[in-house]
Amino acid sequence: MHQAFRLHGRQRRAFSAVVDTLKSKIQGLADKKAPQLTALRKEHGNKVLGETTVGQCIGGMRGITCLVSETSLLDPMEGIRYRGRTLQECMDQLPKAPGSKIGLPEASFWLLLTDEMPSDAEVKALNEELHKRSTLPQSVVTMIDSLPKETHPMTQLSMGLLALQPTSEFGKAYRSGNLKKTDYWVYTLEDALSLVAKVPVLAARIFRNVFMEGKHIPSDPSLDWAGNYAQMLGVSDDALFKDVTRLYLMLHADHEAGNVSAHTTHLVGSALSDPYYAYAAGVCGLAGPLHGPANQE
Repeated sequence: MHQAFRLHGRQRRAFSAVVDTLKSKIQGLADKKAPQLTALRKEHGNKVLGETTVGQCIGGMRGITCLVSETSLLDPMEGIRYRGRTLQECMDQLPKAPGSKIGLPEASFWLLLTDEMPSDAEVKALNEELHKRSTLPQSVVTMIDSLPKETHPMTQLSMGLLALQPTSEFGKAYRSGNLKKTDYWVYTLEDALSLVAKVPVLAARIFRNVFMEGKHIPSDPSLDWAGNYAQMLGVSDDALFKDVTRLYLMLHADHEAGNVSAHTTHLVGSALSDPYYAYAAGVCGLAGPLHGPANQE
């Protein structure tokens, strides 16, 4: 079961039980949702959602209802729901790190993908898988370490994501000419898992280069995804800093695709650009002063 296998004539990643489980759950959810989507198109395809004014168009589609979001819903009064659950419900139900009361963001990732609360064992296996995928290619490390400290961290992050793009499973499979449309999501998921695994290592390296004189803290495979990120940042040894990091990342796990960065990622991905291209574009959107830096300021 654990030997490497081949697909489209090239070596693929070794079998992973947790990724296989994740794919099975996603496929099952898709099989369940597909008839609902077909019925929605058939029964309500011509229904008018509202009027659009010239002012809304000039204002960049502000206030126009034009998105379908399965994973999350953003209400201006209630806040965000993940798969129909309030953030408080998610906090109560999501698995947690030992000694912590904060729902793990990697568990919310599982919830968003599958519409199911993962078990403690599933989150443990997912964390192990993410650690296995987390190593940055030396070429990416060399590139990031060569950048001037004055280069904005968001610029460095987008550059790092693009430098990882040659590792894209989707890109390689699509260029092979043998990829079926029904399998797009499988390779997209592979890239998404690898990105989720590598981004904390990449972001922590950028932070330590810019603010800590390039003195790096190694990844600890015994820690959860967000706790490990907090440790690599090295801002504080207090366990509460790990919990704050877990909380912050859990609260930002999804945003309905209506804001600049999420919408940009979806838009770029709709061109069949692989997740590395799409995520890098989203980061560039997030870097705008009316988006991410608004929190910073």
